[in-house]
Amino acid sequence: MDRNGDMQEITKKDEMYGRFELATAYVPYQQWGELYPPGEALAKGTIFPALYRPYREE
Repeated sequence: MDRNGDMQEITKKDEMYGRFELATAYVPYQQWGELYPPGEALAKGTIFPALYRPYREE
């Protein structure tokens, strides 16, 4: 195994990907209002019905 070559390859990748932003999050402000009951909120991953975005229809 050529460790020097491996390090050169890692350095090339770091230089290439270092220019890109990985992600930008958008989190809307949430008004307190209707809330899910605790059990349903835990199952859905949010207490706010307005923030619930299922991946598929149930």
